[in-house]
Amino acid sequence: MKVMDKKEKTDPTEDTQIGAESSGSCNSGSSAAKTNDLKDNIEQISVDLGTEKASEVACREENDILKDQLFRLAADFDNFRKRISRQMEENRKFAIEQLLLDLVEITDNFDRALKSAKTAVDMNSIISGIEQLSKQFVTILEKYGLQRIECERSSEFDPHKHEAIQHVETSEIPCNTVVEVHRHGYALDSKIIRPTMVSVAKEPEESKK
Repeated sequence: MKVMDKKEKTDPTEDTQIGAESSGSCNSGSSAAKTNDLKDNIEQISVDLGTEKASEVACREENDILKDQLFRLAADFDNFRKRISRQMEENRKFAIEQLLLDLVEITDNFDRALKSAKTAVDMNSIISGIEQLSKQFVTILEKYGLQRIECERSSEFDPHKHEAIQHVETSEIPCNTVVEVHRHGYALDSKIIRPTMVSVAKEPEESKK
């Protein structure tokens, strides 16, 4: 009869138990790893949410700052516009005031000329006084940028500077030239504000035949 060695004796139940314990140990390690990964993911999500929330708050604060700057800029521009408008109005009033003061001097000279004309015997002195007043008046107009448009007989008609009120048949001067000046024109800083009123020469009907 053969006797089996105790060391060689194998218990299937023990093998099963050992396998179960080994499998349980592996499963336990896998579950722990999954738990740690889940915790890490949750923490990362929390960090991302916090960062996103902080970014949103920063955007709102920046938006509020930009709105405040925009409102301030609009208010400053409105104040600037009002200040410029007031300054322009003051400049306009000042210019008118200076012009009127200069014209008042002309009025004073007219009064003196009229007073002298009532007792004057020499007509030439009256004419000379009126001429002086006319020159003084023109000088004041030129002081403020107003220039008389020069126009002479037989000068070429310019529709930009002249206004033709009639055409005169004549052979004395060339066609389409000025025959007579009826009213002087003026330009303000090179801009025509009143054209010169003139008569314009045209070819006689007889010469056409």
